[in-house]
Amino acid sequence: MKKQLLATALSLLVFFASCSKSDNGDDDGEIVNPVTGVVEVTGDITTATNWTADKIYLLKGNVFVTNNVTLTIAPGTIIKGDRGTKGTLIITRGAKINATGTAEKPIVFTSNIVAGGRAPGDWGGLILLGKGINNLGTSVAIEGISDATDKAKHGGTDNADNSGVLKYVRVEYAGVALGPDNEINGVTFGSVGSGTTVEYVEVFRSGDDAFEWFGGAVNAKHLLAVSTWDDDFDTDNGFSGKIQFGIAQRLAGVADVSGSNGFESDNISTGVATAPLTSAVFSNMTILGPVAPLPTPVPTVNASYQHAAQIRRNSQISIANSVIAGYTEGVFYDDALPASGANSSSYLVSGASLFLNNLVAGSNGKSNQIKASNATALAAITPILTSAASANVFTPDLYAIGIYTDPLKYSADQVAAARVGVPNFTLITGSPAATGASFTNAKLADAFFEKVAYKGAFGTTDWTAGWASYDPQTLPYTTPGAVTK
Repeated sequence: MKKQLLATALSLLVFFASCSKSDNGDDDGEIVNPVTGVVEVTGDITTATNWTADKIYLLKGNVFVTNNVTLTIAPGTIIKGDRGTKGTLIITRGAKINATGTAEKPIVFTSNIVAGGRAPGDWGGLILLGKGINNLGTSVAIEGISDATDKAKHGGTDNADNSGVLKYVRVEYAGVALGPDNEINGVTFGSVGSGTTVEYVEVFRSGDDAFEWFGGAVNAKHLLAVSTWDDDFDTDNGFSGKIQFGIAQRLAGVADVSGSNGFESDNISTGVATAPLTSAVFSNMTILGPVAPLPTPVPTVNASYQHAAQIRRNSQISIANSVIAGYTEGVFYDDALPASGANSSSYLVSGASLFLNNLVAGSNGKSNQIKASNATALAAITPILTSAASANVFTPDLYAIGIYTDPLKYSADQVAAARVGVPNFTLITGSPAATGASFTNAKLADAFFEKVAYKGAFGTTDWTAGWASYDPQTLPYTTPGAVTK
């Protein structure tokens, strides 16, 4: 009897072992859990691999795509990050990701915690590392990954480097905190080159920044940062890419103790003018802060909220044709580092940095929609930002952006039909943001930028419909298409 039991046990082990290898074209670090059917992925992916929508993939620990291979992810595929091991997917230098979803079948990275219990920072996030140029060196450790090998490094000399495709991708509940000032973002780009395609990508409820770029020159269109904990769009270390059509939407009660901003832009942490300078160009962004017209009463805004745009430490970032509303403070040119010499405000004065054709509304909780770190800088930047040539509008009226309608002017039927129950950031009739965008400046003349008439991320078409998620706590919007598996 004992021999028979032993034989039966051995046969079951053989059966489970035969089921343990992934059958999707590669078995690098992949084990199929015989109980759940989930494909558990660990370690390095060293050969070309396909992930398909008929399976759910669970990232355990740091999963590196290495050896110059491509990880291809089919439309509609769900990838989960393991909370206990801080699951993270890292595309290393020379390797590629081909995550090409569709509006009908987005690719979703989410938490492995059961739906309803998921929270910001449940797992690591998505990290792309490239061979582009940054101002720290050609082999730089990426923030949040402790691996000391080349796998966790980014940088090089090729700003046209190609790390693959991200299209119709949603990254939810990522951004795990590993320690003080050592977090993983929703999506991190380390020296990623312009050969990479990034379109229609959402980061939903990240525990740190939504998107952060460290050097490189990757371009992107149609980005969403929804209910981020820290900053929505963070640029550092000489990032020189172009971004058009992006939206940030915040929760009033959620912010990071370090201070949460819509844009945060540094050249380098020490503030010195190390080349190449951070010189990203953003156009047609809609930055909606924690102050919103609904619900009533308006919820208390977390005291850690700071600025719609904090431009500091020798950054030359440019922002144009955008709509900014509902922040406690507006645009801040912070010259605290270095104490002397060139700095972000001086680049605005010289024209190396732009803030043009923007509509800044209701971002005056501290009565300073225009802010600088000292009186001299404030005196220098205010005439430029408010000049006719810059064509910016600063108004304390939150409703002036033409997205929100004054709730006192709503009828109940209009509320139900127009804004409550569906995510809709398109412009209301007569919106001042419907016209006035300009692309005549040399920084905006590049063929990458679509020469639209409207300011902000949307005209009359909602490009988020069907694939994006919104936070139900950030009324008047809901969360269509949220992952429940």
